[in-house]
Amino acid sequence: MIRIRPYLPTDSSGCLSIFDGNCPKYFDFSERDAFAQWLSFQELPDKNTYSFSALERYYVIEDNDNQMVGCAGYYLTMDEKEARFAWGMIKRDQHLKGYGAAIAEFRLQEIQYKHPSSEITLGTSQHTYEFYMGLGFEVLEIIPSGFAPNLDKYEMKLKAN
Repeated sequence: MIRIRPYLPTDSSGCLSIFDGNCPKYFDFSERDAFAQWLSFQELPDKNTYSFSALERYYVIEDNDNQMVGCAGYYLTMDEKEARFAWGMIKRDQHLKGYGAAIAEFRLQEIQYKHPSSEITLGTSQHTYEFYMGLGFEVLEIIPSGFAPNLDKYEMKLKAN
């Protein structure tokens, strides 16, 4: 049985290792400092990484052996009109085992319950946008090399029901 729980400061090295294992295909190494900064702010309950976020939440997902297999979160914009997925990733050798879907559904349910008037959006790459389409997201814009050279940015939002 998988478990999703709030991020703890002791999870930092595991999350960074998952990030590193997903480079260069899913993330660019140039994004590592921004991710490390995100993690450091998750340890400060009264501060947010982004000046434009009103709230940030981050989680880890563990397998049956209580081993971290992924991490993901979201933030809420200051006007609370948008809840945006942030820094979602699964260990490279654990892709296609349902962990990504589990933590994505967890975030969707939490946002829909706690912030029902917020539009749910995300930015992802050409390698994962189809996964999010399967969860009900639609592509709004494609920015060639939007994250890094040869790593396109797909802006997406959850379709209205």
